[in-house]
Amino acid sequence: KLFLITLILMLLTQENMGLALASVGFIYIFKKEYRKTALFFIIGGIVAGLISVKIIGLMSPVGYQYWPTFDLNSINLITKFFDSFDKRLVWFYSFSWFSFLPLLSPGTILAVAFDLSQYFLPQKQFGHMVTAFLHERAILAPIIILGLFDVLNFLHKRKINITVIAIFLVLSALLQQFIFHFPLNKLSKSDYLKQESWMVDNNKLFSEIPDKVSLATAQNLVPHLSQRNEIYLLYPRVKDMKDCKGCWWLEFGGKPQYMVLDLRPNQWATQLLESNENFHKAVKNMENAKKITKIKNINNAFLYKINY
Repeated sequence: KLFLITLILMLLTQENMGLALASVGFIYIFKKEYRKTALFFIIGGIVAGLISVKIIGLMSPVGYQYWPTFDLNSINLITKFFDSFDKRLVWFYSFSWFSFLPLLSPGTILAVAFDLSQYFLPQKQFGHMVTAFLHERAILAPIIILGLFDVLNFLHKRKINITVIAIFLVLSALLQQFIFHFPLNKLSKSDYLKQESWMVDNNKLFSEIPDKVSLATAQNLVPHLSQRNEIYLLYPRVKDMKDCKGCWWLEFGGKPQYMVLDLRPNQWATQLLESNENFHKAVKNMENAKKITKIKNINNAFLYKINY
């Protein structure tokens, strides 16, 4: 009963969770004792995924922005898994964490290929999603870990000491963190841990804002203010207004009372959801239109009142 509840909740979280469920089925399809369950996962997962995609399309006021197209030539389908450096890098990083041991499980190879297929096989629509930095998803971790357990179970049945293998796997994963400059490598550097002046400015401004007021803020500050009851994300947009055609503007939901901004230079698009230049233009346009009024600033940390 608990498993079914978990399964339903998983399928409801995202449209491609059905494909993830099918991938789990592929891991065990070659095991006779689990074959019926594996087939149920594969067929049920694909059906659930298709139903989810259809429902999401019906919920959208404009339908689908695009629909993937595939080259159905079997040779081309296989080569498209490896036809660029970025795709090969995804394969390499995904399996290198486990010292490539899951490659000994044919079901795991099928499962990972099925998961990657949604981005790797469409002809052009998802070209930006095939790098190791944009495609790597959390769902690949449990899929490959299950494949690793499958291989370790196989070796254990043949009286091979898997404790030694497990220790080697942990040491290998830690070593790769430093060889490939992954998070642990960066966390070990003093520059990553030091407190910058803009951090001090932001924290000081946060402490001076009353707890009960509602705020709108940019992507980079949302995690630092998420303990508040009302917080709204700002997203830059180009708008046509009476006195300004094609002007940058900051949109938000609800009716927040104040706007908190970190306007220091050289921030990334992932922090502001737009370039520094366009984000600053949006703030300036809103000031000129009297939509926001500056209350206080501490260097590049600003607090504005939103006027309605």
